[in-house]
Amino acid sequence: MQKQLALWAWGGIVLLLVCLSRISIDIYLPSLPAMADALHASDAQLQLTLSLFMAGSAASMLACGPLADRYGRRPVLLAGTGIFVLASIVCTVTSDVHVLIAARVLQAFGGCSGTIIGRVMVRDRFDPATQARMLGKISMAMGLSPIVAPLAGSVLDAAFGWRAVFGVLCLLGALSLWLIAAWVPETRPADVVPQGNTLALYRRLLGDAYFLRYALAIACVYCTYFPFIAESSVLLQRGMHLSPHAYALVFALTVSGYVAGSSLFRALGPRLGADYMLGVAVLINVAGAASLLLAGTWAPQHVASLVAPMLLVMVSVGMAIPACQLAVLQPYGAQAGSASGLFFFIQMLITAACGAVIAAITDGSAQPLLWVTAAASAAFSLVWRLTKRQPARAAACLT
Repeated sequence: MQKQLALWAWGGIVLLLVCLSRISIDIYLPSLPAMADALHASDAQLQLTLSLFMAGSAASMLACGPLADRYGRRPVLLAGTGIFVLASIVCTVTSDVHVLIAARVLQAFGGCSGTIIGRVMVRDRFDPATQARMLGKISMAMGLSPIVAPLAGSVLDAAFGWRAVFGVLCLLGALSLWLIAAWVPETRPADVVPQGNTLALYRRLLGDAYFLRYALAIACVYCTYFPFIAESSVLLQRGMHLSPHAYALVFALTVSGYVAGSSLFRALGPRLGADYMLGVAVLINVAGAASLLLAGTWAPQHVASLVAPMLLVMVSVGMAIPACQLAVLQPYGAQAGSASGLFFFIQMLITAACGAVIAAITDGSAQPLLWVTAAASAAFSLVWRLTKRQPARAAACLT
């Protein structure tokens, strides 16, 4: 029997569940070149372990939302986290890059159950003001992951080799599984009637301008961040000859902007509202992406030409992501799991497509990173401008 959890305990467990997938992306980035050498694989093949991770995340989010609405939050979390642990074990022991790629897809599929359901449980359990504060903390913690996880990964790689990185992910998954089993209660509201036709619900959501506004906005802003994740390891280590530890430090400095943006949302979001914060995020994002394109073109071999503009981009991402999450979760109480699942599926699907584009055009230079970031930023601005006059359905509920 689960015990009653205090607010701080809820926050800690939800943080771990939501961030597990994020940590799985960041912790192994410094090891990518060494993994390619050890597995006799190309850099492009190792980048597939990242872009296809996003595809696995998208599939998970599309499946887990309706399952959580139908069967409850807790059983889906247990099953997904169990899959994550098993896939992490395979990643730890395999010597075949194709098996590693497949295991990463399964790792994403299982781990992302916590990404979606953790936020839905916050929606189930707490009032909107508390939700805003908790989502801000979650977003800030997810911003800390790219700072802390690569540094930890570089230390593990240097001391024990890249397989130890996946061993730590096994332990984190096992800890999450124990916490869910021992402490996390079911939070699905008792009066929720599961949807009989999930596809029909998805069609209605996709026809809802309010829903699409935030789903497309979060996808586009995330794609201004993802090219740096995908390209920076090879670009900075092979191209600019940084050590894995130095790369982790540069990566941490760059994404510290995400923490700053999340902190701003946490402080100002409950008072100013999601739309106001998103409008500010658009301006900062466009400024950062334009600066990145100019600086990266004029001084492509200087680390600062990438890091300084990306700091601005990261600030905007840290503001925009929790704002979109808060806005989209409010109107769909009875179908929060399904709505959240489709919301994050759109984000991950577009991000996976972004990763596929980067993998196809990568050439060892900074140009793919610069141009894909600029295109995503333009799309973010366009989506926000074109949908700005759509009426917010603050109390609407699809049934």
